[in-house]
Amino acid sequence: MTVFDFTRFRPMEVYDCHIHFRLREKDSGELESLTSKYTEVFEKARLSRIYMSAGNLGLYLKALDPSRYYIGLEIPSPKKKPDWYRFIESALESGFDGVGEMGSKPAPRAVRVPLDSPLFEGLWSSCEELGFPILCHVADPEEFWSEDTCPDWAKKRGWGPYGADYPTKEELYEEMENVLDTHPRVKVVLAHMYFMTADLERADEFLRSYDNVYLDLALGIELMYNISRRRDDWRDFFIKHRDRIVFGTDIMPWQSVEEAVTRVWMLRMFLETDEEFYTPPSADELLTRYEEPFIGLDLPEEALDKIYRENFTRIFGRGPKSLDVSKARRFLEEQGDDFALKVFEKALESRR
Repeated sequence: MTVFDFTRFRPMEVYDCHIHFRLREKDSGELESLTSKYTEVFEKARLSRIYMSAGNLGLYLKALDPSRYYIGLEIPSPKKKPDWYRFIESALESGFDGVGEMGSKPAPRAVRVPLDSPLFEGLWSSCEELGFPILCHVADPEEFWSEDTCPDWAKKRGWGPYGADYPTKEELYEEMENVLDTHPRVKVVLAHMYFMTADLERADEFLRSYDNVYLDLALGIELMYNISRRRDDWRDFFIKHRDRIVFGTDIMPWQSVEEAVTRVWMLRMFLETDEEFYTPPSADELLTRYEEPFIGLDLPEEALDKIYRENFTRIFGRGPKSLDVSKARRFLEEQGDDFALKVFEKALESRR
């Protein structure tokens, strides 16, 4: 296993706003090993606090470690409009810290619900009123819309090439910006730098237009590649918008400890050094091995602290929301999630 030297980086707290925790009920026997794997990742990668997109299983994680885990609520794709206010309020009172990750990854028009659909209207207004932040994936890299440029690993997963039966990238941006125009106080973190790293000027204009929006750094490896091609200009962008960028990795359950730690190491190399480097062999298969190197931004410490910690706490709070055991139990019962309720009770028992 590759051993990365994290002592070379600055001794700063690093909060990760974009990690996934998923487990199917049929794989419930793997729950403890998966939880242990994440603990090992956090220790080796020196992550202090985590925003977990875990859905109802987030309550299990918060019961295990209420001081480390912020948890993101899963949003169902509605066929009819639910009582969004009651749903969000109940989640907030139970101990959820926000919505995440809410997806608007490209899907066929016939099956997807647009972000600005009337079916979602009560969701955005409830989150705006209750101060409930949302981590949201909108669009994909532009190369996923072309047969010639869509990478093989993306094609294998059905992530392109997106044809005429899919919305265009511009249509997805229009949906999100319709929401932001209508709800100017809702706090939204847009994953993967909103897939705008191929267009610095547009990214700058976007942040100047919407002061309630943040961009996370979760890889998408094209993020570091695109930025490296205009390294000096992007360095100025990061310093200028240091209040609007949040550290994130997109660590997933299927990744090994080594692969997950590699993601943290790559981002810290990119943010803290001025070195040229490549995707390490230890990286997971989604991180393309480009022929040209990435070039580190060597950001000043004040900008790093904003990106690593301060912006996260401005969005999600200085500490995770308190777990209300009785309300969390009732929330899971109302959702009919017997599996999440079972493991939640197991976590509570382990604390006694």
